[in-house]
Amino acid sequence: MAIPHLPAMLLFSFLVSVVFGVLSKDTPRDRLLYGGKVFVAFVGIAVLLGWIMYPAP
Repeated sequence: MAIPHLPAMLLFSFLVSVVFGVLSKDTPRDRLLYGGKVFVAFVGIAVLLGWIMYPAP
């Protein structure tokens, strides 16, 4: 069963942000904040690029 594009992107963004947060910060609060920022950046950039590429054939 294939996962639709949007849930796959959200799952990937979440998992990567968790790994980045755990590997890069020391305290749990810093990990949570950094992971949240990375998640928002991944999703925001993906949506922005989707809108930029939308008119392209």
